[in-house]
Amino acid sequence: MDKEYGNYIQHKLKETFTVKSIFTIHYFRYGKRFRVRKESHNFWEMVYIDSGEAIVSADEREFPLRRGQAYFHKPEEEHTIRTEEEFANSAIVSFECSAKSMKLFEDKIIDFNEFEKQLLNKIISEGKLSFKDKLDDIYLVKMTKRENAPFAGEQLIKNSLELLLISLARKIRNEQKETFISENLIAPSGVKLVENILDILNENLYDNINLDTIASKLNFSKTYIKSVFKRHTGTTIIQHYIDLKIAEAKKLLSQNKYTVTEIAFMLNFNSVHYFSRQFKCRTDMSPTEYIDSIKADNVL
Repeated sequence: MDKEYGNYIQHKLKETFTVKSIFTIHYFRYGKRFRVRKESHNFWEMVYIDSGEAIVSADEREFPLRRGQAYFHKPEEEHTIRTEEEFANSAIVSFECSAKSMKLFEDKIIDFNEFEKQLLNKIISEGKLSFKDKLDDIYLVKMTKRENAPFAGEQLIKNSLELLLISLARKIRNEQKETFISENLIAPSGVKLVENILDILNENLYDNINLDTIASKLNFSKTYIKSVFKRHTGTTIIQHYIDLKIAEAKKLLSQNKYTVTEIAFMLNFNSVHYFSRQFKCRTDMSPTEYIDSIKADNVL
C-alpha cells in the first residue's frame, strides 16, 4: 500500500515478472543431424536460435526455429530439439517464474530485436562469469556457482532476464512480429502441411514450380518441407510432382486432342525425350504405346 511522507508519497512498484531462480544457461553449437533426448520439467525453458535452423518439438507438435527466433517451453511440456542438414547455434535458459503473464509466451515463435539480443547476450556472458560450468555442455543440469564471481553477477542475470521478458511481452501484447503456431498448420502428424504441399503441386501441374517457391509459399525452410513430406508419403516432393504430371498426361493422351510433344510442353517438361522417359518409368509404356493401348481397348 502506498504511504504519504509529508509532501511525498511512497509508491511501491509492481513487479509483473519476477524470476525466482535459474536452473541452466547454455550456449551450444549443434552439428548436422544432431538430436537432443526428450525431456520435461516443472519450470520454463527458453530456446533461442543464434544461427542456422533447428527443428523444435513441443509435446506432439514439431516446427522449425530459425535464426533470431525463440520459443518458450512451458512447465511440464515434453520437448526436444534437432537439426537436419544445417548447423545451428542456440542459447537455452531455463528458469522459474510463476507470473500469470508468462501465459503470453505459450505456443508462440517470437522474433528478437537488437535490444532483446543484447539482453540475452548479457545473460550468457554473466552466466559464464557466475558459474564454473562450460555452457556448451547441452546435457548439463546441475550448474555450480563460482566462489569468486563478479560482484552482483547473479542479479544482472535476473534483471536482464526480467527485462527480456518485459520487452517480449510488450511486443506480443502489441501484436508486433508475432507468429502463432497454428494447430491447423502444424498438426502433430504433419498431415496438414503435406496437404498444403499437395495443393500447391496440383495447382501448378501446367507450370514448373520448385522447392524454393513451395517453401516460401508455406513460410518454412526447404529442408523442413522435404523432411516432413518424405516422412509421411515415402517419396520426395519432386518425384510426387512428376507422378501427378504423368497422371495428368495420361488423361490428356486419352482425349486424343494433343500430340505427345504438345502434352510434354503443356506440362512444362524440359523436352519430349525427358517426358517420355518419365512416362515409361511410371507406366512401363512409352506415351505412344499408351495411346495404342487405349485404341486397342476401344476396339475391344
